[in-house]
Amino acid sequence: MTKKIILFILLAACMIMIFLFSSQNAEISGNLSEGITYRIACIFVQDFKTFSTEKQTEIVEGMHFYIRKAAHFSEYALLGMLTFLNACQYFSKTETRFLITLPFCLLYASADEFHQLFTDGRCGSPVDVTIDFSGAVTGTLFIFVVLMIINRIKRSQKTIDK
Repeated sequence: MTKKIILFILLAACMIMIFLFSSQNAEISGNLSEGITYRIACIFVQDFKTFSTEKQTEIVEGMHFYIRKAAHFSEYALLGMLTFLNACQYFSKTETRFLITLPFCLLYASADEFHQLFTDGRCGSPVDVTIDFSGAVTGTLFIFVVLMIINRIKRSQKTIDK
């Protein structure tokens, strides 16, 4: 398979993943993120499993909001990276790559929050659009910097080989 096809499939898979998470009703979504938060607490909170159930619940509830927002941020960081990598396959100018990637990610985040308005127990949030888009911008900038570093290494290797 060519790189273009693989990158497109990865982008489509990321978009489907985001859509499926947004399609979960509030109870399913909340239970999933609480379960993940519990596992994270087990790893990062010293002696977490020795605490009373009430104390564990208090800790998980305190972390839950931040874990959910980090999930929003990270899934859109991945979307930004994959969108930018796809744009690199079709456009040579860096400005064009950003002009394709960032509006696309903002539109997808907005559409995702709109979609949640029709999902049982969920609501669309402008704050989540902002978090999502911030993740996309961060992911896009990250992959841009990585590609710049790779290109500089390649150029310096060519200079050394001459």
